[in-house]
Amino acid sequence: MTMKQFFNVIIGLVIPFIGITGGIILFRHSEFFVLGFPILYFWMFLWFILASICISFSWYFFDRKEYG
Repeated sequence: MTMKQFFNVIIGLVIPFIGITGGIILFRHSEFFVLGFPILYFWMFLWFILASICISFSWYFFDRKEYG
């Protein structure tokens, strides 16, 4: 695995995975609310958007030149 592929996997898969599972672990017993939602639901909805952004960055910086 080259460094390019390594960073591609880190940005596209590992960061969203850690963000989602880390939030579940941190906020599973929390009673806080953000914008009327429990913080765990807010965190999950936020990571729908952030995971898409991470995958887009991964494609833009590493795979865009291969499609053409």
